Amino acid sequence: MAIVRTATCSCGQLSATAIGEPIRVSVCHCLACQRRTGSVFGAQARFPAGAVTTSGEFREYVRIGDSGGAVEHLP
Repeated sequence: MAIVRTATCSCGQLSATAIGEPIRVSVCHCLACQRRTGSVFGAQARFPAGAVTTSGEFREYVRIGDSGGAVEHLP
């Protein structure tokens, strides 16, 4: 039986459901993750794109990392 995980944004208008095990679990201590979480780091679980479904309205988001590289988050 596959494990199902669901995440929602703070306002509840967007949710993501992932089926199965993550392909990577990590923590990040960049300034953006510190601001996002209010902690010294942010935890992440990454899943294959085919294992994730989303519902609600969302947009493309580009963030410039501490190293100057762009990180693109696509809908």
